[in-house]
Amino acid sequence: KEADSVSKIKEICQLDAERISGEKADAEEDLAKAQPFVEEAERAVSSIKPNDLNELKKLGKPSDIIKLIFDCVSLLKMAPLVKVEPMEVTLGVGKDKKTFIFIKDSYKIIQSGMLSDTRFLANILQFSKVEKDFINDETIELMLPYLTLEGFNPFVARNASRAAEGLCTWCKAMCDYHEASKIVKPKLEALRLAEARLQDAERELFKAEMRLKACEDVKTNLKNDYEKQLSSKRAIEENALNTRKRMEQATSLISGLSSERIRWNNDREEFSNIKQRLVGDVALACAFVAYCGPFNQEFRDLIIFKILSNDLRQRSIPFTSTLDLTEFLADIGIIGDWNLEGLPTDPLSIQNGILVTRSSRYPLLIDPQGQANRYIKSMAKDVNLCANGLEIIKLNDKNFIKALENSILLGKWVLLENIYETLDAALEPILSQQIFKQGGNDMIKLGDNIINYNHSFRFFMTTKLYNPHYTPEIQVKVCLVNFTITNQGLEEQLLNIVISKELPELSIQKTELILSNAAMNKQLFDIESDILYLLSNSTGNILDDTTLIDTLATSKVTSQEIIKKMNEALEIENEILVQSERYRPIAKRAGLLFFVIAELYNIDPMYQYSLQWYINLYNKCIVNVSNGMKTKGVGLTTILLDSQ
Repeated sequence: KEADSVSKIKEICQLDAERISGEKADAEEDLAKAQPFVEEAERAVSSIKPNDLNELKKLGKPSDIIKLIFDCVSLLKMAPLVKVEPMEVTLGVGKDKKTFIFIKDSYKIIQSGMLSDTRFLANILQFSKVEKDFINDETIELMLPYLTLEGFNPFVARNASRAAEGLCTWCKAMCDYHEASKIVKPKLEALRLAEARLQDAERELFKAEMRLKACEDVKTNLKNDYEKQLSSKRAIEENALNTRKRMEQATSLISGLSSERIRWNNDREEFSNIKQRLVGDVALACAFVAYCGPFNQEFRDLIIFKILSNDLRQRSIPFTSTLDLTEFLADIGIIGDWNLEGLPTDPLSIQNGILVTRSSRYPLLIDPQGQANRYIKSMAKDVNLCANGLEIIKLNDKNFIKALENSILLGKWVLLENIYETLDAALEPILSQQIFKQGGNDMIKLGDNIINYNHSFRFFMTTKLYNPHYTPEIQVKVCLVNFTITNQGLEEQLLNIVISKELPELSIQKTELILSNAAMNKQLFDIESDILYLLSNSTGNILDDTTLIDTLATSKVTSQEIIKKMNEALEIENEILVQSERYRPIAKRAGLLFFVIAELYNIDPMYQYSLQWYINLYNKCIVNVSNGMKTKGVGLTTILLDSQ
C-alpha cells in the first residue's frame, strides 16, 4: 500500500514537473526576446571610457542634451530631482537646433552626487544586470516626455559627449527592456509559484519515500532472515550428503587399499630396521659405484661382500648382509627399459648399466666386444633420454674439438670410440667438469673457447682394449666400467640366437614376453608410486579427495588385470624356458669355444677375433647344419639329443 501511495505522489510530481518545465521554457523564450535590449544597454555602458566620463565632468557648461540624459538616469535609479519648473532647452545639431520650453534639469544635484561617485559606471552595469527588473510603469511614464523629445537621441548626444551617447542608448534600452519584459513577468511570477508548489510536493514525496524505505528495510531484514535460515537448511542437507558420500568413499578407499594392506603392514614393520641399516647400505652402494666399475663379477662381490662388509662390522655400522645392489640402486621398471634398449640380462651387465647411469663422472667403458657401444647407440635412439641426438667421434678425427664444442652447446650425447691408454689433454675440462658461472649462465672452457654448457650433454668413452692400464689421474676423473662379456651373458645371447633360428615363433613369443613383462612391471611400479604420491600429498580430509579415490579404484582394477596377465606370462615363460633349455648345451659349448679363441691373444697378438665376427660365424654354422640335416630328415634338436 505504501508503495502504491508513493507511486501516485511520484506520478503527480512528474506531471507537475513536466508542466512547469514547459511553462519555464515558454517564459524563457519570451525573456529571450527582451535580452537584446539588455545586451545593447551593456554594450553602450561598456563603450563609455573613464576618460570620457572625466572629460564630461570637467565641462563648465554642459549642453542641455547631457543634462536631460542624466535626468533620465536619475529617474531609472530613483535618485532625487529638483522641483518641476519650466525652463528653455536647446536640442539638435547644426541647423536642426531648436529651443523650446521643457522641464528644468537637476544636473547640479547629479553632478555633486551620482556623477561624483567613482563607481558610477560599475553601478550602471550592476543596474543592467540585477536591478533592471525593478523598473515600474511609473518610472517609464516619468521618462516618456524625455524620450519623445525630437532631439533626444544618441546621434545628438554623440556631438555633445561620447559618454552622453552611451548613457542615452542605455536609457532607451532600459525602457525597451521594461516594455518587452512586461509580458514575461506574470509568467515568471506564476512559474515561481508553481515551482514552490512542486517543492512542497517533492517534500511530501521525500517523506513518503522515507516511509517506503523503512518498510523496505523491514522487508529486507525479513528476507535476510529467511535466506539465512534457508542457507542453514541447505548446509545441514549438504553436510548430510557429504557424510553419506564420505562413507561411500571410505568404503571405496578401504576396498582400494585392501590389496596393499598386507604388504604395507610388513613394510611398516620392516621400516625401522631398514632405517637402521640404511647408512651401511648406502655406504656399500656408494663404494660399489665409486670403485667396482673396473672389475669383473667375482672381484666386485669380493670387495662389497667381504672386504667392505667386514670393515662395516668392525666399525659396528649396521647394514644388510644380503644386500642386492641391483635392487637397491635401480627399480625393475628401469632395468626392463635397459634390457629393451639392448643391455644383456646377466647380473654383471645390469650392474654396468647402473654404473653408467648413476655415476656423477663420465663413463669410460672397457668394451672389447662392442656390447657397450651398441647399448649406448640403442639408448640414444630414445628421444626421452637423448632429445638432441648422438655424436660419434674418434680422437683422430680432424674436427674432434669442434664436434665436442657443438655437442656441449646443443646438449647432445657424445660417444668417443676406440680410445687407448692415454687421453687428449683437451678433454681435461670435460672430464673434470670445470663448469663456472658467467653472466648468470653455466660456461665451460674448451681449449681457448668459452662456450655455454647445456646440462643435457653427456659424454661416453669406449675402448676395445682387453686389459687397459689407465693412470690414477685418469681413473679419478672417469667412471671406469668393465663391459667385457661374461660367460653367462654370452651364453644367453647365443641361446637366443639358436632359438631364433630353430624356433622362430618361440623366439618372437619370448621377445614379446620380455617386452610385456618389462612394461607390466613398470606399470605396476608407476601405479604404486602414484598411490603413494597421492596419499602423501593429500590435504584436508582424505575422504574428500575424489581424485585419490578414483585413482585407487582404477589402479586396483588395473593392478588385478596386470597381476593376472603376469601370472599367465609366468606360465608361458616356464614353458618357453623348458623348450629353450633343450638348446642350452649348444649355447654353452659355443660360449666356451669363444673364450678359448679369445685366449689365443695371449699366445700371439695376431689371434684377435671380435664378438661380432664370432656371432656371424655362429649364425652361419647353425644355418649350414640345419640345411644339411633337413635333407636327411633330421634337425638340430635331434643331433643335440643324440649327442647327449
